[in-house]
Amino acid sequence: MSLLKEFEEKFAELKKELKFKSSLEEIDSIFFVRDLILDRKYLSPKLGRQICSRMVDLFMGWYNYLHSLVVPNPGYIVSITESHEFDEQEKAEIMQIMCKFMEISSMNGLNGLTKNKKAEAQFIDKAVDTWNEVRPKLTSILTKVNDMWKEKAKAPPKVKKPEAHYG
Repeated sequence: MSLLKEFEEKFAELKKELKFKSSLEEIDSIFFVRDLILDRKYLSPKLGRQICSRMVDLFMGWYNYLHSLVVPNPGYIVSITESHEFDEQEKAEIMQIMCKFMEISSMNGLNGLTKNKKAEAQFIDKAVDTWNEVRPKLTSILTKVNDMWKEKAKAPPKVKKPEAHYG
C-alpha cells in the first residue's frame, strides 16, 4: 500500500475517532499534510499530533514574518523596508493576527501536554477556521508588500553624490 493511501485511511479513522468537521481536502489545501508525509516518508502512529504540528508550523512561519513587519530587525534591510509600508493602525491589526496565531500555537502545546483528544479535535477545526478568517488580511498585507517591491524594482537606483569637504 502506498504511503499516501495509508495516510488517507488513517486520517479517516482519526476523523471518525475525534469527530472534527474539517475534511482532509480542506486541511491539505491549507497545510499541505500530504506533502509532509511524502517529504518525510513517515506516518506517525500519533497522526493527530503530526497533523497538528504541521498546522502550527504554518502559523508560526507566518507569525515570524508578521513580527518582522511590526518589529523589524535593525540589521536586516528587508524587514526595515517592509515595515515602513505599514502605519501604526495597520501594525495593530497585524499584531491582532499574531495573537490569533499564538493562541493556536499555545493551544497545541497545551493539547500535547494534556493528551485531550476532544481538545485536539477542537484545535484542528479552529486552525482551519482561523486560517480561513485571516487569509484575506494576509493576502492584503502581502499584496501591499509585493506592490512596494515591484515599484522599487522598477525605479532606477538612487546614488548619493559625495559631499565636497573644503578644509
